[in-house]
Amino acid sequence: MNIIIVGLGKLGITMTKQLVAEGHSITVVDTNNEKVTSIVDTYDVMGVWGNGVTCETLETAGAAKAKLIIAATASDEVNILCCLIANKMGTENTIARVRNPDYAAQMQFLRNELGISMIVNPEYETANEISRIIRFPSAANLDSFARGKIEIARVRIHSDNIFCNMPIYEIRKKCKAKVLICAVQREEDVYIPSGDFVLRCDDTISITGTRAEISHFMKQTGVYKQKIKNVMIIGGGRIAYYLAKLLSDTGRNIKLIEQNENRCYELADTLPDVTVIYGDGTDQDILDEQGLEFQDALVSLTGIDEENIIVSMYAESKGINKVITKVNRHSFSILNDIGLETVVSPQIVAGNLVTRYVRALHNSAGNSQIQTLYKLVGGKVEAAEFIVPEDAGYENVPFRDLNLLPNLLIGCIIRNGKIIFPGGDDVMKAHDSVIVVTAGRIIEDLHDIFV
Repeated sequence: MNIIIVGLGKLGITMTKQLVAEGHSITVVDTNNEKVTSIVDTYDVMGVWGNGVTCETLETAGAAKAKLIIAATASDEVNILCCLIANKMGTENTIARVRNPDYAAQMQFLRNELGISMIVNPEYETANEISRIIRFPSAANLDSFARGKIEIARVRIHSDNIFCNMPIYEIRKKCKAKVLICAVQREEDVYIPSGDFVLRCDDTISITGTRAEISHFMKQTGVYKQKIKNVMIIGGGRIAYYLAKLLSDTGRNIKLIEQNENRCYELADTLPDVTVIYGDGTDQDILDEQGLEFQDALVSLTGIDEENIIVSMYAESKGINKVITKVNRHSFSILNDIGLETVVSPQIVAGNLVTRYVRALHNSAGNSQIQTLYKLVGGKVEAAEFIVPEDAGYENVPFRDLNLLPNLLIGCIIRNGKIIFPGGDDVMKAHDSVIVVTAGRIIEDLHDIFV
């Protein structure tokens, strides 16, 4: 698929990397010639140096024949205009990154009236993901499927866990919770486990189930954490604003520390139920003065990765129940090694949304079977939700008779609101939601899961 990416900031580079890996033909556009040259050399893509809202630049990039354009510059207005011009020139589909909270109420207008196919707000989506984790603090990370009926939660198996050195089939016998262990991260390696797979201390497992059953599992493993009432947020950027608003609407006590005085006044005006503190949230003395030790959760959202990591490490040392760290560039294994289990990245969150859209667009059948897509464990594992189409050819065939690809697992089936962890006698039926977990391959529709 021919895709144009305009703007080579963090999101633009992340999308270039992901979509090149999926085999698409990418053309990147930016006003910075050095960035264009670097990305062309690194990812072997086409590059155009120029302004992405001029017809001349878009014509050179191939907008007339492109299937999709992703506008990800630093300016919302430029992104919207870029999509409108490209669409008039012949680009079939358009995605605009729009970050300003003032435009939040106009998203439907941008899509329906201006014809922009998809609006992506990485900061809001990141805040939404953090709020889900805070509502379920036992998980290191949490992803939702089937409109919230099913979750995939990541949990670290510590040395005192009863399941250390136990094969998964034994865990199924001992644990009464209806969950499925669908992926295991062990240092740099990732496994889609069979029943004979033996868990080790410090493994991070991904488990599938309803929230109630996952909670039951976590109570049995001793990793269950109490509900969070008091939250401290470090940094007052867009993610912090969205997060504070989401959490204050649920009745939680929110304390936000920001070192820009004018920004503090803005936040205090727009977030009347949030306690806004003017100060340096990366200063240990400020944190102690503001009662860090009495908080249930700390979320570090400054614009500097190193500051977020240091603040999070200090919060961990103080025994804070839940610590969430925002980083833009990171290695999951390194951060896990230093004790930071819950890490979020706006680029990865937005990348999941765009990749899901591109997969659906690229579907050979021409319809959108794919409903939800998450990249887990630094992109090494994918969990995707599909709707089984009618007359698919594999309906009503027992799983024991299906020849599935290796290193792939059917996480669960949702049928008429009922959750099924499939065994050999189970079948897929039309309109079922099916969650597929896989490592090392790309699944665009359910036909791709068979040998």
